[in-house]
Amino acid sequence: MTDTILCIDIGTSSLKAALLPDNLRSAGKFFVSRQAFPESAFAGSNSASFYLPALKNALSELRGKNPDCAIEAICVSGNGPTVISDDGRTFLYSEPYESSLNTKSLFIPRFQGFRERFPESWQKTEHLFGSPEYLLYKLTGQALSILPEERFLTAYWTESELLSCGFSQSEIKKIPPFVNSGAFAGKVSGEAALETGLLEGTFVFAGAPDFVVALIGTGTVLPGKLCDRAGTSEGLNLCTSKPVSAPDLRTMPSVVSGMWNLSYLGNDLARGINLLREAALSNGEYFPDFMTITGGQALNDELVRQKEEASGLKILKMPIADAELIGDLILARVALGDYDDILEAVFAILGA
Repeated sequence: MTDTILCIDIGTSSLKAALLPDNLRSAGKFFVSRQAFPESAFAGSNSASFYLPALKNALSELRGKNPDCAIEAICVSGNGPTVISDDGRTFLYSEPYESSLNTKSLFIPRFQGFRERFPESWQKTEHLFGSPEYLLYKLTGQALSILPEERFLTAYWTESELLSCGFSQSEIKKIPPFVNSGAFAGKVSGEAALETGLLEGTFVFAGAPDFVVALIGTGTVLPGKLCDRAGTSEGLNLCTSKPVSAPDLRTMPSVVSGMWNLSYLGNDLARGINLLREAALSNGEYFPDFMTITGGQALNDELVRQKEEASGLKILKMPIADAELIGDLILARVALGDYDDILEAVFAILGA
């Protein structure tokens, strides 16, 4: 039997999962199960209620394709800032909502929007979750919130900012405490084992937002690494050793302490490459002659060729198109103690 990590990523309209071994380069092609949520999930604003059934179906499919694989542990990532209550009521990050709050937080306005749109669920719920946190809760019974790295706190929340935005202490208590990406989230409960077919007691680890695990999974956590994250939300991302400010580019922390992510969001690939190159070189940062592609577009060879022509860069593909799942693998392997940190795991697993 081959030990694998059950890597799960929750998208806007589906759940995808794969059983990934440590050695991605020599193990050949990998099967990714994609389980779409039914249309009724969105009409009723309860798509999170379908996470466990989708996982059960994915697990059945994965075991059929990988009969010689054993699940050593599980890691879960997902979209955000989605807000979910105990009963599965779901306020997707992609749903329009205009907030008058003066805050840099991505989540606090979504809490406000959930409270306004679903007042009954807001009052009744004991917890408020993001999408990966909700599935982690259903698997383990443990409530938590994932913070990728301390520098992300501004984009998340603090108690003082929640209070200043009009949330009461009793409302704030609904939000579980932070753990870091890769933290131990608990073990698969007996109830979850019956519902999904997983083995009771299997270790479960916290992943990260899909954006973050995609950067980990492409190795874009080392200075000079560049990736094109293509999908529902796409953009060019360059890892830098220091924060870089430039027009039409956005700087955010990396999940790796001390590193930063410089990004371009838009559809003009050539312009984005030129902006990133100019910003990097003018700030003493390295700019590569290749980039990694992830997402559905990586499956289209003709589109990849067109992107190579437009960018002037060689494009590399990952062992699977969904780098989020590789990011989950890396976080789980670090959590299990196989590697000291994310960077060591990236070098070992990706050969970066």
